[in-house]
Amino acid sequence: MKSIKTLLSTVVLVGSLLSGANAFAENTQPVTAPTQQVAVQTVATETQAEVAVVGDKLNINTASAAEIQKALTGIGAKKAEAMVQYREKHGAFTSVEQLLEVQGIGQATLDKNKDRIIF
Repeated sequence: MKSIKTLLSTVVLVGSLLSGANAFAENTQPVTAPTQQVAVQTVATETQAEVAVVGDKLNINTASAAEIQKALTGIGAKKAEAMVQYREKHGAFTSVEQLLEVQGIGQATLDKNKDRIIF
């Protein structure tokens, strides 16, 4: 009889421990790791356009109209856009003198800028 009481006491004790553990588990929130934000940096590849401005020189074949206007003397928005359109229509410039074929670009403008242009 004593062993049955001990057995029942043990079962009741184990049952209460298990129910307490379940109650504890139900009341807790799962632990998650803090979220980290990662900055992504684009790395230039060979397929992307070359840098348009190198020091004080402007790559006329990769520069945007805004870059052309900013880097060259006597070139406004219209002339810069004309240079980009010419390049898109006829291909890359191969010489400084070829800029004379762009409407609005004359010898005086070319002379002011020829030392600032690279290909």
